[in-house]
Amino acid sequence: MRLLLSSLALLLAVPAFAAKVDYESNLSQIPAADPATPDAPALLPAMKGIHPRLLFTAQDVAKMKANVAASPLLKQTADKIIADSKRYRAPKENPLPMVMNDTPALAQASGQWPSLAYAYALEPNPQTLEAISNVLSRMLEQPYWADTVELDANMGAACNMFAVAVLFDAAYADLNPQFRRQVAERLLVQSRRMFYLGHKQLAKGVVKYWQQDPAPNHRWYRLRGLAAAVLAIADEPGLDTAYLRKELKAEAEFIMKWYPEEGDCHEGSGYQQFGLRSLYDAAVILDNGFGTKMARHPGFAATWKQQLYYWVPADNSLVSFGDAQNATLRFHYDDAPFFAGPRLSRDANAQAALQRRMELMMVPGADGRPVLPPWTLLAYYDPTLTGGDYRAIPTTHLFPDLGAASFRDSWEKDAVIFTFKCGPYGGQALNAYRHAYADDKGKPHYVNVAHDDPDANAFSLTVGADKIFHPGVYSTHKLTRDNNTLTIGTEGQIMDDDEWTQPVADGDMRELSYLTGWKQDAQGRAIIEGETGPAYRGKLDRFRRTAVWLPGDYILLLDDVRPTAAAKEPLTWRGLIPDGRFVKAEEGRAKVVAASGREVPLQFLADRPVNAALDDWFVGGRWGHLLARQFQFSLAPEPVRFAVLIDPWKRGVSLATKPDGDALLLAVTGPAGTDLWKWSPATDAKTPSALAGVRNGRPLIALTSADKAPAAHVADHR
Repeated sequence: MRLLLSSLALLLAVPAFAAKVDYESNLSQIPAADPATPDAPALLPAMKGIHPRLLFTAQDVAKMKANVAASPLLKQTADKIIADSKRYRAPKENPLPMVMNDTPALAQASGQWPSLAYAYALEPNPQTLEAISNVLSRMLEQPYWADTVELDANMGAACNMFAVAVLFDAAYADLNPQFRRQVAERLLVQSRRMFYLGHKQLAKGVVKYWQQDPAPNHRWYRLRGLAAAVLAIADEPGLDTAYLRKELKAEAEFIMKWYPEEGDCHEGSGYQQFGLRSLYDAAVILDNGFGTKMARHPGFAATWKQQLYYWVPADNSLVSFGDAQNATLRFHYDDAPFFAGPRLSRDANAQAALQRRMELMMVPGADGRPVLPPWTLLAYYDPTLTGGDYRAIPTTHLFPDLGAASFRDSWEKDAVIFTFKCGPYGGQALNAYRHAYADDKGKPHYVNVAHDDPDANAFSLTVGADKIFHPGVYSTHKLTRDNNTLTIGTEGQIMDDDEWTQPVADGDMRELSYLTGWKQDAQGRAIIEGETGPAYRGKLDRFRRTAVWLPGDYILLLDDVRPTAAAKEPLTWRGLIPDGRFVKAEEGRAKVVAASGREVPLQFLADRPVNAALDDWFVGGRWGHLLARQFQFSLAPEPVRFAVLIDPWKRGVSLATKPDGDALLLAVTGPAGTDLWKWSPATDAKTPSALAGVRNGRPLIALTSADKAPAAHVADHR
């Protein structure tokens, strides 16, 4: 411990530029020594005294070199990072930007510096070694690796730990032994600060928001930083990492136990992209060091699905729920990790689909600047997996954990893309955790759902690059009325109207919003149904939405809404659109009009009189606001059934309805004849509605009481 304490003593000086940080109170929480831990997990015997061993081993480097030689894409990537590494100069600012703010730590420490390690692994040379040494030297000069209120325990600190550990590991054999020892000692200092102030929640004056559940990507970044730092120095003489090794492994097992089997993210596709690399890297580091099998979790093999199914090929934007801006994206270092999925599953079609997505996302933008392949391809992309066809990927996919589904008629740029979501804040897996860790009185554990939206039973529709019914943006304020769903006046679902969504304090959020029905057929037709009446704070007994997807024909939305006596304001059906107009208001006919000039007809009918409006609408966005319009169909708070026919394929269809006892008969007439539907209400809150369609005397598709939505599966994959 003498070495540790001497290093810590050197780092206790309080710099004038960060006087607002309570250094003394925070650092005093860190004990002088860790508990004795005789049962700590040990490094694999094959890894003791061996470097590199974190993100890659010597065997991995040999394979990587072979891939580079065989793949023009990887050759281009490798040549660029090697050339860049030879002329790289560490930043000169004091303090370094990455110790003062998460953003430069994410962009440079996590996003750029590891490329030096890959460059050195592929071609050891004096210039790259000097670049690595300079980065390590600059980090040693910094008194803190996160000089912020969350001292040395925030996401930026984790990124800095990760980068330093990876560079230390890659160049270990060629670093000056005395200098190498200094880096190792500092990694231990930072690991203990991260663990005690962060994971043990001993930090002073900060909100412990990321430690409360296993799912926040904030926690994953810290896991990666701790894993890299601890396992880089696990066999350094005189440095006691036993306790940290044990706690690190326990932390990783806890996170992976609750990781969804499809690797999906309840915060949306944007946050899935932001978080995946940190978690997968951590799993690889632990597998290499301890011999675990965390990187084989089925979730990692499936993560690509959420990215692909919420991607718009026409403009490389997203149509995601949650905190995603849904704007055009370019391929960068956090996109490449999704190639780990087909690398694990050996799914050549998934590989082909991700390759096409990458190629389209690397097309130069309007400024003509090329999009270069990121260094992370070297870590995750397997060029030997070939022969797939992106067109073979199913065009419809259900995400049971999220209570969401995505539908499209093709994978081409002119695709019609429809999405639907009716799930609890956090998804099923996170809520299972929440109740598994309830307190002694049965109160569910707090979970972080800040990036979720109050959007149950919301849908979106995109045709080509035109967002016809817009999925929303990364909103600055979470409002149900900004989503394509239902409100009571302006009041939305429980916990809306806040900057960051909070979990419902008591009760089970899985009982507020959930899928009831799911049906698919071999022709690509599908029916999905959700119930979210309980989310309206006692004002709705039922809000059952049934969506019928008939690719090439039409989309049908059916809503069964039953308010309680507590509902005093009008029920309002809302649809966020770029622009629109009413065509024949008396028949419920209207059109959505995109900026491109594209028009999509729709028809809105109800079994009670409604007031129709087309209002200007503003959605505040964290990365840009949305100026839009909104269809609003309102009526007094009485039981009502809405039927909406959407015609994105311009089939010229029309809708007529007729009551039949408790059921409603619907006739959709088009060029090929008339489809007849019978829609009967659900018998209870969990059973699917009955809906059957007939075309030319033959069954079309039907939802029955037996067609219940499949449940998400949560399992321990350690």
